[in-house]
Amino acid sequence: MRYVVFLIFLTLFSCKNEENNDVPFTEKKEKTVTEVISELNKTDTIKHLDLSYKKLDSIPDLSELLIESLDLSHNNLDTIAFSKLPQNLKILKCTHNNLRNFSVFYSNKAFFGTKAKKNLNNTTINFEAIDLSDNSLKSFNYSYHDEKSNLKKVILKNNNIEHLHMNENIQYLDISNNKNLPKEVNFNVSTIDTLLQNHNETKLKTKRIPKPGPIICSFEDIYKTLPKTLKNQFK
Repeated sequence: MRYVVFLIFLTLFSCKNEENNDVPFTEKKEKTVTEVISELNKTDTIKHLDLSYKKLDSIPDLSELLIESLDLSHNNLDTIAFSKLPQNLKILKCTHNNLRNFSVFYSNKAFFGTKAKKNLNNTTINFEAIDLSDNSLKSFNYSYHDEKSNLKKVILKNNNIEHLHMNENIQYLDISNNKNLPKEVNFNVSTIDTLLQNHNETKLKTKRIPKPGPIICSFEDIYKTLPKTLKNQFK
């Protein structure tokens, strides 16, 4: 009797396993960028948003979101549309893309006799850290005037930088593996706490502005510039 019960149990167990094996295996579908963004609350501050490995050719419009840190690494971006970035963004990581230039110019002063826009890049973002490693960068320009720049950390390793300019308060700068760096730059290199420039033939140096020499001119030269009323006094 026990043997019969055991056979019945074994048969039922085998049938159960066969039923489970017939259930098709479904993989969890990865959300699209549009779906990820649509689920974000516009009133909440998002500490970090990861949009890496999304095959992006352009940046989605994030300007209405509150995001402090954004990762756009390993995509197909060749430019940064600043107007689409969150205006409270502090940290931007955009490594392993196709960027060629990165330029931020912020000023409230008059520009060529006309009232300047707040920013030539259509943004008021005041970055704290930027990582643009492993791109095709030839130029990096970060000029933040009138208001204090918060940018402290910049990573530009593995690029092809020929032009480099940034504010004076940089604390960490990595420009390793850039073979065409300029010999001199217009910002103070000596004030940077951590400066990494490994495998570079050219090491960054601050450009020295020559002091003006003495102005030498003869009395005859001075006499020629005087008005007639004063010239008569010397006759």
